[in-house]
Amino acid sequence: MRRLVFSIVLGVGLVAIGGTGASAADPTPQPTVSAKATAGKKICQVKDPLLDEISGLVATKTGFVAINDSTDDRRRKIFFLDTKCTVKSKIDLGGSRDTEDMVLSPDGKTLWIADTGDNDVLKGGGDTRTNVALWSVPLNKGKDPVIHRLSYPDGDKHDAEALLLDGDGTPIIVTKELSNAYIYKPSAALKNNNDTGVPLTKVGELSLSPTETKGNAFAMTFNRTVTGGSIAPGGGKVVLRTYTDAVEWDVKGGDVLAALKTKPRVTGLPNETFGEAISYSPDGKYFFTVSDMNGDEDAENSILRYEPATEVATISKKQSTDGAASDSWYSDLSVGDITKLVGGVGVLGFLLVAIGVIGIVRFRKANPRGADVDDAPSGAIAKADPKTELIGVGSGPVPPRGGAPFADGPSGPVYGAKAAGGQQQRPPVYGGGKPNGGGGPGAGGPQYGRPAGQQPRGPQQQPPRPPQQQPPARGPQQRPQGQQQPPRPPQQPQRGPGPQQQPRGPQPPQRAPQQQQPNRGGGAGGGVYGGQQRPPQGGGQPPRPGTYGGGRPPQGHDGDRR
Repeated sequence: MRRLVFSIVLGVGLVAIGGTGASAADPTPQPTVSAKATAGKKICQVKDPLLDEISGLVATKTGFVAINDSTDDRRRKIFFLDTKCTVKSKIDLGGSRDTEDMVLSPDGKTLWIADTGDNDVLKGGGDTRTNVALWSVPLNKGKDPVIHRLSYPDGDKHDAEALLLDGDGTPIIVTKELSNAYIYKPSAALKNNNDTGVPLTKVGELSLSPTETKGNAFAMTFNRTVTGGSIAPGGGKVVLRTYTDAVEWDVKGGDVLAALKTKPRVTGLPNETFGEAISYSPDGKYFFTVSDMNGDEDAENSILRYEPATEVATISKKQSTDGAASDSWYSDLSVGDITKLVGGVGVLGFLLVAIGVIGIVRFRKANPRGADVDDAPSGAIAKADPKTELIGVGSGPVPPRGGAPFADGPSGPVYGAKAAGGQQQRPPVYGGGKPNGGGGPGAGGPQYGRPAGQQPRGPQQQPPRPPQQQPPARGPQQRPQGQQQPPRPPQQPQRGPGPQQQPRGPQPPQRAPQQQQPNRGGGAGGGVYGGQQRPPQGGGQPPRPGTYGGGRPPQGHDGDRR
């Protein structure tokens, strides 16, 4: 199981590194800038289930206009919302393929929609688009939308998610890249409902600086990727957004391309789920943003309002003094390349997990009952050693058997085992050993659970008393709780007129079934835990009741005790 857990942790770790590693070091030499980052104010929550992939937004005097990034016919529409984000009307865009952005013309009369998305470019191939398109429709919905097809130069393929308009109304398309974005403009006037696209011309590149704005792992990885744009009323300012920030420029003389070459102001858009859309407010004082929830209809999605930054972004104090990071091997990687790398690391992690699972399954098939601890290479228990065979029962080492408690001598047999000569011995006292010679009847076994050689505690340390001084018999209720049989010396004390008891050898004498077990020691004590009482010896005191009230079962031949 530990190998399986390790493989899973390793696989998950590799996948996590693949998903967020790009945020550890930015892939371009741009310096990190410090941006104002205050959480946006919630204006209203978008609850319509058809608006779960919002990619373009325009704020109007009566509410908002939104479009989806979707190929679902139910969502290929222009949605008109009121100030509470309730859908009031729709315009069909059934001929669209992948709408990604929407802007309002500087005069506030025309909506321009960028149908320029191409996810197959991100996948590194497939059925990439031969044409992209723009849609135009009057804001007052007096006419149907008109399509204007465009085409990239030969060999160029891009996924683009941002649209701007130059001072003369010419569209500007900004592509979605991991590092520098590319800027395209039509090389000729737009055509309405054309089948052959008007050629696009690359007119520049845009390099944004990374920021310290907080966001999820995806947003932090692609915090320089352009996902949307907007034009301020009158055309005096333009803004492009990333997953974490809004980057704004002042436009002079309607020349947007010249403005994009100047230093911008950066407003942080912290912790947006998947921010792709941005719009100026009708008065140009605020930004409104919203996230693309990627089809999650249950997640909360709100339109947020931000106050734009008023100062040009400065280099972060955490940045090195040279103002620029060094180039790295991934500086020129595209989003598609990064996607492939992340996928490859994910596959590697999956393979490691699979190898770990296969190893566990094979081990369990080879050892269906698991490894036997007795056969383990380390820490095993010696099964043939009687000193360790009973480890775990609760006792210490097997006590020695001899003429006195805790005396040195050979250990007795395991409970119930046959002695030398083939005859089974009577089981020893519960936890103790039977003397095999040299000891008198008073030689009992050690206290249960006490290791050999350890002196008993408490009342066991009293000296043995001669038989004539034996106290009167007491009932079981008079015996102090927890007191054990006092120890006896190795030699049997002198008794009274009664016959002397002979010490037993290794073999117990044959006795008739009705014969009682003679008492051990000088006094007439009760039987041991369920044993019978002994008859009085030498005219001694009458026997005491057996401990715990039990009687020893009659004992006959050895074969009867199996």
